[in-house]
Amino acid sequence: MIPRLRLLLAVLLTCLVVFTGRLMYLQLAMAEQYTALSAQNFLEERRISPLRGRILARDGTVLADSRIAYDLMFTGGEIEHWQRLKFLLGLEAKEPRQPDMSKQEERLEGAVLAWNIPDRLVPGVEELVAGQPNLYLRERIERSYPTNLAAHLVGYTTLADPVRFPGYASGELVGVMGIEAGLEKRLFGAAGSELVEVNNRGVVLRETELVPAQPGDDVVLTIDTELQRLAEDVLLGSIQYINAERAKNDLPLVETVRGALLAADPDTGEVLAMASTPSFDQNIFTHRPTDPEEVSRVLNDATNHPLLNRAVEAYHPASTFKIVTSSTLLEDGYIDRYDRYACSASMRYGGFIWENWAPGFRGNYDVTEAIADSCNTYFWYAAMDTPDFSSGWGPFISDLVDRAREFGFGREVGVPLPEEETGLIPDEEWVLETEGHAWYPGYTLNSVIGQGNVRATPLQTLQFVITLANSGRMVVPQVVKSIDGVEKEPEVYTVPGEHWDVLREGMREMITDHGSSWFLGPAVDFPITVAGKTGTAQNGHGVGLEHVWFMGYAPVEEPEIAIVVFLEYGGSSSAVAVPVARDFLLGYLALEGE
Repeated sequence: MIPRLRLLLAVLLTCLVVFTGRLMYLQLAMAEQYTALSAQNFLEERRISPLRGRILARDGTVLADSRIAYDLMFTGGEIEHWQRLKFLLGLEAKEPRQPDMSKQEERLEGAVLAWNIPDRLVPGVEELVAGQPNLYLRERIERSYPTNLAAHLVGYTTLADPVRFPGYASGELVGVMGIEAGLEKRLFGAAGSELVEVNNRGVVLRETELVPAQPGDDVVLTIDTELQRLAEDVLLGSIQYINAERAKNDLPLVETVRGALLAADPDTGEVLAMASTPSFDQNIFTHRPTDPEEVSRVLNDATNHPLLNRAVEAYHPASTFKIVTSSTLLEDGYIDRYDRYACSASMRYGGFIWENWAPGFRGNYDVTEAIADSCNTYFWYAAMDTPDFSSGWGPFISDLVDRAREFGFGREVGVPLPEEETGLIPDEEWVLETEGHAWYPGYTLNSVIGQGNVRATPLQTLQFVITLANSGRMVVPQVVKSIDGVEKEPEVYTVPGEHWDVLREGMREMITDHGSSWFLGPAVDFPITVAGKTGTAQNGHGVGLEHVWFMGYAPVEEPEIAIVVFLEYGGSSSAVAVPVARDFLLGYLALEGE
């Protein structure tokens, strides 16, 4: 009996020693490892999204802002106080919607029971949610656009998709057009991190900041809110001129204007207004929940393309480009200011009839008169009179291309807008690459009047007219006044030339001696002197559907405002673009108290 008892005691003692040893091993030797494993169960490092910087107008008006929005999230199961929550938040569902586990967002964050809870209700909702592991208030940053001014320039944001936007967390905001996209890095700031402690039910117990998030920088634009609003209103009002012209040509009337209007201070290059129409409400992309029908209406409008910033889209510059041609002819010695060529109704070259914009013979013009009356045939005859014209790529067209590029055509102006196009100044190399043959003389005839393959943006044209107003002092247009309080210095270049007075006089005589005088000149006793140039661009859609331009500056003696008007399918520059410029300049004078 005793031996058996001893054996039993020995077994029990052995087991006790083994268990004690194992316990000591787990508590002492493995303590650090298990402490780490335990911490992983209730400690996690989370990203802190920064507050996005604001976008403001020059007077401090907020054009883009950020706010903390609160959503009620539900991870599934039963909810206490559901009836009270329904009443407080005005919810209509009889029962809360369970999360859809087939959707990654709801699998990770739960279903949204209420979007954008008003700030005054947040404390009450927090009280009802407290202690319920399947309910929580999600904080997120929502972008808002209080004025909806300059929508194309300001742009908008969207929720980042980490696949499409690497480096962003789900739910963070990222700019997709305009300044929001062009200055994304400055506006976004830098994300931080925090250590979050939660209990076994997922309820947050405490948060410890590890790296603070750095808010994005505020960006102040050069835009003047009153002039921007005026430009947008004037553009919308241009429908009366467009439809009046369409009625003359028995064309169907339109309900939507498509175009752009830009204005700048020629001394500083600051863009005071950049309007593009049709516009859109930026908030439909950023406010949650989104309205799919509204978003689809904007995204899928294949006729009007409301998201298109026409201020930086490239089009045929038409007769506005004749100033570049005139400058080349004068500065490179192909003509002097008194050389005359016929302004005939048409001419024949290469088996084609090349027609002026007006019928009949209008006289033998010098270059000033040709600019003022925008005579096509003058410029064709002058180009044909240059050396080696008939051989195709000759000295004159080479000089014209160089001069156009000196004026900034064929390259981006450089504003922080991803949508800005470069335009096109075609040359011999471009024709060889795209057409597969040498440069034809007919290409030169098209180029000198801003047709053919020549393309320019309204913004490039604004830079051009600023240079003309300043007699060769090119002040690059800028839309950003300061970032994080640091002022942006203007970029200034000198375009060489000795004949600025001839170009400026031609633009002045267009207003004083021709049809524009009935809108901007002495015929109506206009209160300020204006110099300008129109353009009517053929686009293959027929008579009455041409794109129309006006570029100008005022007053002529000491320019303080430069303006560019562009309208798609406007029909007649003198009957449509010039009255729009008049309306804007009158509004500008009224705002200036003149």
